Amino acid sequence: AAAAPSAPATAASLYLFEGVEVFGIRKLPREELLRLIAMPAPGARFNLEAGEFTPYLLESKPRLLAAHPLPFCRYSMVTYPPTHTFRVTVDLVEPGDEWRMRFAPAPTGTVEDPEGLIAAWGAYQQTYWKLRREHAVRETSVGGCLALTCYGGFNHSELAPLEAKFLTGVPRNTDALVRVLREDRDDGKRMTAAILLSYVRSREELVRHLLPSVNDPYEGVRNEVLRLLGAVQEGQQKVLIPLEPVLEALWFPLSSDRNKAAWALVRLVETEGAARREAILNQAGEALVEMAGMQQAIDREPARKVLTVLAGRDLGEDVGPWREWVARTRTAPARH
Repeated sequence: AAAAPSAPATAASLYLFEGVEVFGIRKLPREELLRLIAMPAPGARFNLEAGEFTPYLLESKPRLLAAHPLPFCRYSMVTYPPTHTFRVTVDLVEPGDEWRMRFAPAPTGTVEDPEGLIAAWGAYQQTYWKLRREHAVRETSVGGCLALTCYGGFNHSELAPLEAKFLTGVPRNTDALVRVLREDRDDGKRMTAAILLSYVRSREELVRHLLPSVNDPYEGVRNEVLRLLGAVQEGQQKVLIPLEPVLEALWFPLSSDRNKAAWALVRLVETEGAARREAILNQAGEALVEMAGMQQAIDREPARKVLTVLAGRDLGEDVGPWREWVARTRTAPARH
């Protein structure tokens, strides 16, 4: 049978490839790894709806792992619809750096959904994304809820009645939701429990509930927990979140780990300035410099904000002066 025709290229489906970056290289030769990854030259356009770029991803990863059996390797393709551009990030962990993945064992329990709160959040999400597809709510809607923070919100007539269940149900069932977060084997349930805990009224109480899950084995849980810890600290006059777990998470293997940890660190240094500069640079200076040198804005922006506060000045767009400053300023050698 003849091959099915590929989807015709349209203005909406054509995206400009901006390049590939690798995070996590500490000993292996970067140029060799980039040759093995072998992505097209930046500037080429691809019909993403037709999957024109997919073969590059499918061929690249096995080639890289055949040459270097890595404990962890993840390719992420990030698209930017406003500019019709996309970028690939390869997150890896080198042999000997398995300490970057010291996660808790996967829970094995099954915890009852308290008052159907987790199911209700799933129903809310279905309605929200239906409205998104219909262009009835904004694409970048942050806030619009009475929780500490949220994405999506309830600013629509179909959504507004749905928040009352969470406002009353979460405070009444906080302990049960914490049990879900700690013990349930379902990754999605644990992630939703973390999101729902943002309706807890006390920031200090919320920190106590969240901290043990910074090391959750599922990336979605870690993403939500670190995001919430940053929200807890934002705009506060005193430190509410501990520094050590945030610095540890900067070394976790995924961009979603490190960028949320970096924003939490931004909130900490906004609160207390450079008071703990030595501890931050000794433990995470290397990770911050690598993030500060990336083209990916979600990595670069928070890292540069942290370094600027710690240095007391902005050393500019070139990462070289930042690397030199960290090397001069730290009082302990880089982690190996």
